[in-house]
Amino acid sequence: MVLITARVETPEGIDVDAQTVPVALITLFEGWPTALLATTLPAAYRVWLGGSDAWASVLSVGAAAAAGSLAHVWARRDGGVGPRHALALSVVVFLTTFASFALLDPGGLVLFGRAWLPLLAISVVGIGLVGRLFHDVVKHAEAVDAHARFRTIIDEASDAIRIVDPNTLTILDVNRRDCEISGYAREALIGRDVRTFWPDEPDFRARREATIAEARDHGFARAFSTPYRRASGELIRVDSTRRIVNHHGRRYEIVIYRESAEREAAETAQREAADLRAVALLASAAAHEINNPLTVVVGSLELLSRHVGADNQERRWLDRANAAARRIRDIVARMTRITRIERSEARPGLPPMLDIHKSSDIESSEAP
Repeated sequence: MVLITARVETPEGIDVDAQTVPVALITLFEGWPTALLATTLPAAYRVWLGGSDAWASVLSVGAAAAAGSLAHVWARRDGGVGPRHALALSVVVFLTTFASFALLDPGGLVLFGRAWLPLLAISVVGIGLVGRLFHDVVKHAEAVDAHARFRTIIDEASDAIRIVDPNTLTILDVNRRDCEISGYAREALIGRDVRTFWPDEPDFRARREATIAEARDHGFARAFSTPYRRASGELIRVDSTRRIVNHHGRRYEIVIYRESAEREAAETAQREAADLRAVALLASAAAHEINNPLTVVVGSLELLSRHVGADNQERRWLDRANAAARRIRDIVARMTRITRIERSEARPGLPPMLDIHKSSDIESSEAP
């Protein structure tokens, strides 16, 4: 609407306006729904101003919106607005402007012949070049949005992510989890040499050097339970993967790591579960094999006790044998109810042994 009223006077004394330029640009980048809104108000305003050329001006704006809508569809199929879309639209808008002059009285074409060069300049510069500028602005906004999306994704990752220059070992970027594990703020980490996080022991530093060399040679390396120095000076163990990537001719090292404690705890639990299963299977098999002869022994002792007097030496021997049999039966019962692995206190000259009393849960299993 401003461009309709703020006309430009050519050297020939002809007033021209650039009302089709913003309509075409808006439609090119936003599509027909926005074009409908962008053309309604200027068209209504032009009709309100009146004049013999009002309807020709309205048709010119509508034609620019229609051409912009078609160019928008074309640009979307090509993946975005480019220079060819903007320049092609500028030519079409210039032709629609010519058509609008042709709708005027017989002097319309004569008037167009005197103003065609300024109109062409307005269309090419206003749509072609400004469209290219808008394209760059849109691309910049998309790049900013992509960077913000990338930052959000890596900051929400459960693992620490660190981007390093493989030539200088300088930290280029980190995520939030890296800051939490290292104990440094992001500003303090960026620009720091990764070797400051290595322990001082030569063996540990040699392991780090070997991992980095492997990543450089093969593009990928993995390390487990590597010592890592935090900001407080505490040494923790971490599991890490390193991958070398190329982006726009520059090499980057992507390091993803996490504390080893969780993995080590899970592996310990797996080993303990496997050990418990093996011990339980062995104990059940041994208990079954012991129970068979034990039943015979207990039955035989019961039969002998019926033929031995209460006060002689044989009775005392039988009582001791029955007590030992009951003890064996108790041990066998505990062997079938092993729920954990508890070792007995080590004695000199003896290997570690399973403490059956501590490892079984016979009391709770017999509870009602």
